[in-house]
Amino acid sequence: MPVNQRPTLGPMVSATCLQQLRIYTEDLAGRGPVLGAGRLRGRGVIADLGLEGSQLDDEKLLSLFVETFGINGTRLCLVTAVSSDESGVYVVKLIEGACTHQQQTTEPMCVYTLGVFVGALQAVTGVVLQGVETTCEAMGDPACTYVIRPHRALR
Repeated sequence: MPVNQRPTLGPMVSATCLQQLRIYTEDLAGRGPVLGAGRLRGRGVIADLGLEGSQLDDEKLLSLFVETFGINGTRLCLVTAVSSDESGVYVVKLIEGACTHQQQTTEPMCVYTLGVFVGALQAVTGVVLQGVETTCEAMGDPACTYVIRPHRALR
């Protein structure tokens, strides 16, 4: 069976479509499925690029994430920083995330985008990771910040 390639529209959809899907899925089923979808997407991107287990340093991760998820890639967000420490904790900062498009909230809300970076870093490192969003543009913060670390229960 042929696969629809969307020769005119291509692989991108509006942030508004993503917002509605994300919000209503979270309302019905909680954040778990949305986080899981993000993790799957992040792992898939790294696999498609042939970078599983590549152990990229912070500078190469930043370059990869800017290219892959930014204006020339999926347009999920603009990654502004990636850093890690010797314990395997990563901090990813971004702006203009699709999850925060036209949103205001009192708590971090970027569970899909967080999942993308957890999945991507897990694929690069080969380590099971978990993450938390500590700042969010939808809360009025200047950037969304994700702290991603080795999974506590699965070390």
